[in-house]
Amino acid sequence: MSGPLLAAEAAKSGFTDINLGTVIWAWVSFGITFFILSKIAWPMLARKMEERELRIAEGLKKAEEAEARARELAARQEQILEEARIQSQKFLAESRAMAENVKNEMLSAAQQEIVELRERAKKEIALEQAKAAEDLKSATAELALEASSRILKRELRDEDHLRLAREVVEEVALRL
Repeated sequence: MSGPLLAAEAAKSGFTDINLGTVIWAWVSFGITFFILSKIAWPMLARKMEERELRIAEGLKKAEEAEARARELAARQEQILEEARIQSQKFLAESRAMAENVKNEMLSAAQQEIVELRERAKKEIALEQAKAAEDLKSATAELALEASSRILKRELRDEDHLRLAREVVEEVALRL
């Protein structure tokens, strides 16, 4: 009777029925577990969590410092690039100015040389003209003297005047 009775009594009691003995033992177990955990496990867990929090904070601080350094280096690099750009533009401008000066100097020297050559050519032409004029005067004087001497030697007729004039012109043309 005790077996089937207990089964029948167990069948009457439901899953949600509260048994006072079980509740007390559950609270006692909970209290002991809570006491042990609060004295042993919680301090270790809290210490580990604080260490982890410190590591995370330190990692974040290092990351921020690295980011700040990276920004600083990027700004420095940009500054260096800008200085290099400015310097290269300055060198280009100086090179262009120097090239322009050299070009102008070469043009000026060439123009000066052309002027000097022209002056020298003008002087040579003037000397040659003067020499030619002098030669022409001498030749004319010689021909005049020769013509005079021929005229004085004899009396000239119209035909003789023409012939003598032709001869003088031909001789002048041959000497030039």
